[in-house]
Amino acid sequence: MTVARVITRSVSLIVEQFELDGDVIVTVERMAAVMAQVGVAGDPRQRAYELQRDGWLGKLRTRGAWEFLPGARGGAYGSGDRFIEFRAQHAVDPGWGGVLAMESAASVLGLAQRIPEQEVVALGAGTLFPKALAGQWRYVRVDMPAEAIADVNGLRSWSFDGLLVGIATRPSAYRDAAGLAQWIETSAEGFDEVIIKRLLSGAPDTVRQRAAYVLLLMGREDSARWVLEDVPPQVSAWFGPRQPGGRYDPLTKVNDTLLAPYLGAGGGA
Repeated sequence: MTVARVITRSVSLIVEQFELDGDVIVTVERMAAVMAQVGVAGDPRQRAYELQRDGWLGKLRTRGAWEFLPGARGGAYGSGDRFIEFRAQHAVDPGWGGVLAMESAASVLGLAQRIPEQEVVALGAGTLFPKALAGQWRYVRVDMPAEAIADVNGLRSWSFDGLLVGIATRPSAYRDAAGLAQWIETSAEGFDEVIIKRLLSGAPDTVRQRAAYVLLLMGREDSARWVLEDVPPQVSAWFGPRQPGGRYDPLTKVNDTLLAPYLGAGGGA
């Protein structure tokens, strides 16, 4: 059913510009810029509230940001984008360092087959976790260089290689162990051993061991050996909680208690 929305001359000029430019998130600053562009006077924040009232902007938890609801939807309907608040946070604060991580990154990269129960954002030291993300999101403290970050459909996310190194850094922070085991054993492509080794430069030996173990599970034994060749493992590393059971890999000296119950027979190490 099509729901009529109020649209005056001044509103139509603003809405038309948003539609022409493909806006998804509208901030106060963006509203001010468009109003100046189309020659509409007034307070941009007040205008945003009016557009929200009239069904052209959807309310978000992120302060100072709204979801644009284009006319093509036939009414004041949100997109259902599960990353809308993440997009809004970046729009309001372009310098915010949050990046999709763990299950969320695996999902947008096309690796994970299930949508996570909670979306995951990686934050560097000192980067705040926004209140607007609380509840539906959780965060991990893992800092990655620019080389490990990719743009996926307008979302800042760990790249394939950043994801592998992130998992090696904090394996238990990937909370869907069954899903992780499933895609690791079927995802040998997309990962660059040269970039992975560069990202591991300066990392603790245990992180390097776990990264090599993941490569081994992917069936990339040569890559695993190459990652370890500069500093051969001297002590055991844990992939998951320190508890009895699991599996031990002699090449990487990794005790796997996280993925072991879900790995296919003969898969990996």
